[in-house]
Amino acid sequence: MQFLYPGFLAALGLLAIPIVVHLFNFVRYKKIYFSNVQFLREVKEETQSRSKLKHLLILLSRLLTVLFLVFAFAQPFIPVKNTVVKAGSKAVSIYIDNSFSMASIGKNGTLLDEAKKDALDIIKTFSPTDRFQLLTNDFLGKQQHWLTKKAFTEMLEEVKISPSVKRIDEIVSRQKDMMANATERVKLSFIISDFQQSAYDLATIKADSSINFQLIPIIGNQTPNVYIDSCWFTSPARQFNQPEILHVKLINTGSTDIENLPVKLMINEVQRAVASANIKAGGSSEIEMSYTNKESGIISGQILINDYPLTFDNDYFFSYRVNRKIKILVVNQKEENPYIKKLFSTDPLFEVVMNTPKNIDYGSLGNYNLVILSNLDEISSGLSEELKLNIRKGLHVIAFPGTKASINEYNMLLSAFAASMQALDTNALKIDKLNFRHPVYNGVFEEAKMKKENINYPVVSSHYPINTSNKGNQEMLISMVNGESFLLQFSSGNGKLFLCASPLDEKFSNFPRHAIFVPTLLKIALTSSIAEPLFYTIGGKQNIEFNKISTQADPIYKIHSADGKTEFIARTKSNGFSTMIDAGKEVKNAGLYWLKSGDTDTLKSLSFNYNRLESATAVYSADDLNNTIDQLKLNNFHVIQKGSKNMTAAIVDVNKGVQLWKWCLIFALLCLGAEIAIIRWMKG
Repeated sequence: MQFLYPGFLAALGLLAIPIVVHLFNFVRYKKIYFSNVQFLREVKEETQSRSKLKHLLILLSRLLTVLFLVFAFAQPFIPVKNTVVKAGSKAVSIYIDNSFSMASIGKNGTLLDEAKKDALDIIKTFSPTDRFQLLTNDFLGKQQHWLTKKAFTEMLEEVKISPSVKRIDEIVSRQKDMMANATERVKLSFIISDFQQSAYDLATIKADSSINFQLIPIIGNQTPNVYIDSCWFTSPARQFNQPEILHVKLINTGSTDIENLPVKLMINEVQRAVASANIKAGGSSEIEMSYTNKESGIISGQILINDYPLTFDNDYFFSYRVNRKIKILVVNQKEENPYIKKLFSTDPLFEVVMNTPKNIDYGSLGNYNLVILSNLDEISSGLSEELKLNIRKGLHVIAFPGTKASINEYNMLLSAFAASMQALDTNALKIDKLNFRHPVYNGVFEEAKMKKENINYPVVSSHYPINTSNKGNQEMLISMVNGESFLLQFSSGNGKLFLCASPLDEKFSNFPRHAIFVPTLLKIALTSSIAEPLFYTIGGKQNIEFNKISTQADPIYKIHSADGKTEFIARTKSNGFSTMIDAGKEVKNAGLYWLKSGDTDTLKSLSFNYNRLESATAVYSADDLNNTIDQLKLNNFHVIQKGSKNMTAAIVDVNKGVQLWKWCLIFALLCLGAEIAIIRWMKG
């Protein structure tokens, strides 16, 4: 047993008053003259023992009355497990899960309706002077303010189902941030949710011991679900009039195998492929859907299945851009490089422009997908700065140093990548390794087969050693037997720089005539046309980036839904070489959207999908949560189970313990009544 106001226990000193009264008899005796006192002496002896018992009972009843009155003011209680009860004003944060899963039907309507009712019952247990925060998955700005009971109730009425999903660590972190500004002595957090396992991993929580967290599970009907988890292409680049293989991953959360589930693929609102999927119970399946890009420009795709009753995850949107031509600028020292010219001139997919360093239009570099520096001995400071700027914007560059390369000028370019090139090394070395996991070689060569057949790799007669200090922005494609890189990739912004350690000249290596030369340059050229992700997730934190920077002082970018139902001005931020857009909170419905400059100029397509965390329907029970709390030793977390009680009674038990002050008051009155009865009816 504990006391809410232990300071009142000091009043137990009042118990001395009835004791003193009984020890010192302050009754004044009246003298009565009587002729024979023998009879009175006999009466006194008969009643003395009875009077002593009566006085002791009166003393006991008075002591108990004072004791129970003091206890009533100190408010004794029996605390519930894992809770700390404190007196004083309270700051209360209540999170209500309003994700798609809360639209399921429970015992008393939807789970969201039940959660809102529980929230109302919670605030009834607090005083009008306490302050409240209402938090939902939307993480709105207005939810970052303390509210009165009335304001809380009004905001609660506005809570509706939302496509946003938040993990338990994000929720706790947001509540901690809010509590950090609270001046109240008592800080309480309530989390009302169905506690789906995909989003409520308690091990990810960084708890604050100054806050008491109460988890309130809302149990609904568990529904099996089949959903589209994700999609991706085999090839990293989309090409006009070329076949595509789209991979689609489907997941079955139910306990029954799914056979021959129809899967449809729509491209620009026209059905282009159909497949069927077999998915084991509780498992996943990956299918392939093939089609050909018959159009150029922006391509919008949609994958569809039929599954009930959960339908929000029955489709998946994606989009990309197909260019009819991949534009390549080849900068030659003097004469055109025969290897590069022969490689790209025969394929109509590539539009190649040959030039020299003196004739380059720096302003047009952003119009190319790929720039090849072919055996340049010198790189001017102007060209170096323009290349670095355009690489950050998304340009791909392949650099083959010249036979008499200026080390200092090349290092001006490489300084942006924390790398440097050293003087020419004339020791002959052999290439011995390809990075088969890199997108350039992925799917081109079979690693096991090449090792088994002992492929004769190129020989390097001379090379420029490349030193690097930032491993995070680089990736090796080809290495030599001494561990040095022959072909190295550097990343900056959205673009890449591929640096070869040798000139593209047979006097320095036989790489230009080797079998790996053609696929290496072709795949780099093809991957240079990749512009943006296939899709985005609604409510996600990722920023949408595009390279076009408006010349206007205050450019206006708008996002329009393809169905015409949604339109809003995008919030943008420029970093000097690209523009970033955060559209996560404004987009509420899955589908295809257009990013436009003003009302006419379409910059890119954006496909948004609902978060698939909500598709995994498995939930934690109250017992699961309690076991996890015990295992993780989250001492300031407690699971509230209503059981036969209503929410108000359950909250009182948790936050105030099993209160005993009423019983103390009742016992004090009973003891007082007993004293009166003893005085009135007991003889002595």
